[in-house]
Amino acid sequence: MEGQVCEDRGYRFQGFDSVPVYSYKSLAGAIALAKLLRASVAAKKMMAAMKPDIVFSTGGYSSAPVMKAAKSLGVPLAIHACDTIPGRSLRMFANYAKVVTSTFRATEQILGRTVIRTGHPVRAELRTAISNRRPEENLIVVLGGSGGAKFLNEMVPQAARQLPNIRVLHSAGKSQYGNSIHLVSGIEDRYDMRPYFESDVMSMAYQTGTLAIARSGSTVSEFAMARMPSILVPLPTSADNHQFRNAQEFESIGASTLVNQETCTVEELASQINVWLKDKDKRETAAQALSEWDMPDATFRIWSAVKNAAI
Repeated sequence: MEGQVCEDRGYRFQGFDSVPVYSYKSLAGAIALAKLLRASVAAKKMMAAMKPDIVFSTGGYSSAPVMKAAKSLGVPLAIHACDTIPGRSLRMFANYAKVVTSTFRATEQILGRTVIRTGHPVRAELRTAISNRRPEENLIVVLGGSGGAKFLNEMVPQAARQLPNIRVLHSAGKSQYGNSIHLVSGIEDRYDMRPYFESDVMSMAYQTGTLAIARSGSTVSEFAMARMPSILVPLPTSADNHQFRNAQEFESIGASTLVNQETCTVEELASQINVWLKDKDKRETAAQALSEWDMPDATFRIWSAVKNAAI
């Protein structure tokens, strides 16, 4: 994916073959570890030839060999933590990094080192769209991430049947759409389920939505951008339970309701939706809290931190 993006924009790209290591005690784990070690050697060789001013990483298993090469060669490292709890790769190199930036406020406490909170980059076209925000009454926006969320795909249509006054715009995920669309049978006039949102639909959703229902990855930054309150259902299997901690931060400022997937019922979800839709003051308080949490110039802040660390 990154290779194609770089090619489209004329940037040089070099990828290194790597896979996640789930267990060191299995054959698959040993093979994965061997691949990571080979990637580390290749990354170090290329980095020594390129002599970069700085390495920037947002984490993930594929970043570990590059960060390891940077440390080995004494190249400055800058990292950005997109979630409250940085992933394992970032935590491994956080103390070596010359600068750490973050999306969430809680990251500094979790890492136990100085962190510059910059906020999270959001596409310019979305910020342009919400400059003309005009929420429509009782319009719910459901986002399950790029792959969709089976739990939301099943639960929200059922909750919508209990709330005849709401309208729903729902991104189900390409892979799950075919198995989910039948769930809105009979309420299609007010329930628009799609495989995914094209950029114009996403912009419209943030312009007009009253309430979001979603997982709680770093995409919640877009809810802050749109000043849109949310019901967040963290993915129970997220690494280090980081989605729960993300949602906790939003709930703590009064911007969201955190719902536990393992105990949530259709009735509870419908009730929580109703609470937000009936209480305009609650929504306005949430919007104010989100405006204070949002950092519109996040991209510039991160770039400035990286540039300063390279000096």
